[in-house]
Amino acid sequence: MSYRLNYIEAVVLRSLSRWRKVRLLTFGFSMCSRLGDGPLWAAVAVTLLLFGQSRERLAVATAAMVVVLAIAAFSSLKKLVRRRRPFEFLADLSCLVQPPDRYSFPSGHTMTAFSLYGTFATMLPGSGWFFCPAALLIGLSRIFLGAHYPSDVIVGGLLGAGLGHTVALGALWLLG
Repeated sequence: MSYRLNYIEAVVLRSLSRWRKVRLLTFGFSMCSRLGDGPLWAAVAVTLLLFGQSRERLAVATAAMVVVLAIAAFSSLKKLVRRRRPFEFLADLSCLVQPPDRYSFPSGHTMTAFSLYGTFATMLPGSGWFFCPAALLIGLSRIFLGAHYPSDVIVGGLLGAGLGHTVALGALWLLG
């Protein structure tokens, strides 16, 4: 990463860390980050499977495949890039959550959340109003809590949305 980008990201992280004194904000972002662990998405999937029509069930099946692909993609990228987490470089920054792995690029929580957004927004037009804000909040929470640099989240979001949209288009095309 370039020096200029590292500097800008450090400024953003330090600026956001000052807001951690607001307990309600820190609690809210902690909850958003935990939603990225899976409970929100599992609840949506179960609801759509139980009460949805065939198109909703197809979207859930496609989303399950997309999540597996997203995990494989971000895991491979993390091992390839090996970017250390921000709190390991910025002595004045702490991480308020336990990171699930050693490396930060790209954000797995964000990539997964945006891959689901891309899938559902493509397959169920009109559902983006729910999925996009949820994915954005999960991504922002990862920066706020000190687990990721902003670029980890931006790239994870772009890759995830692209993956979800592409796989969803493929599923719709295959099934006519």
